[in-house]
Amino acid sequence: MRTADLRQLVQIMSEYEKRLDVTIGKAIADRREVIGMTQRGLGQAIGVSFQQVQKYETGANRIASSKLMRAAEALKCDVAELVGENRADHPGTARLIRAWSNLNDKQREAVTSMIEAFGELGGTAGHTGRGSGNPG
Repeated sequence: MRTADLRQLVQIMSEYEKRLDVTIGKAIADRREVIGMTQRGLGQAIGVSFQQVQKYETGANRIASSKLMRAAEALKCDVAELVGENRADHPGTARLIRAWSNLNDKQREAVTSMIEAFGELGGTAGHTGRGSGNPG
C-alpha cells in the first residue's frame, strides 16, 4: 500500500471514529436527559467529573469501554442502545423509556409479558419478535 493511500485510509478512519464518538456521546446525553439524571449524577456513577461527562457527550473525548458499561448501568439501558444498536427513534420512545425506568422488576416482567402477548396475536406489520412472524 502506498504512503498516500495509507494516509487517506487513516484520515477516513479518524473521521469515522470522531462521528462515532459524537453519536455515542449524543446517545448518552439523550438517555441521561430522558431519565432525569444530571451530568454530575452520571459522573459520580461512573467515577468521573461532570466536566468529563460533558466531553463524552459532545464527542470531545472518547469514552472507555469500561466507563461505557458503567454508564449504561447507571442510565438503566444496554450498551447496545448507547452505541447505536437497537435505537428506535419512534414517536413516544422517550415517554416509554421514562415510564419503564420507574417500574420495578415485577412490573417490568408484567409489561414485557403483555407486549409479547400482543406480538403473539400476529398480523402486525414489521413484527420481528419471537416466532416465525407469520400471522397464522
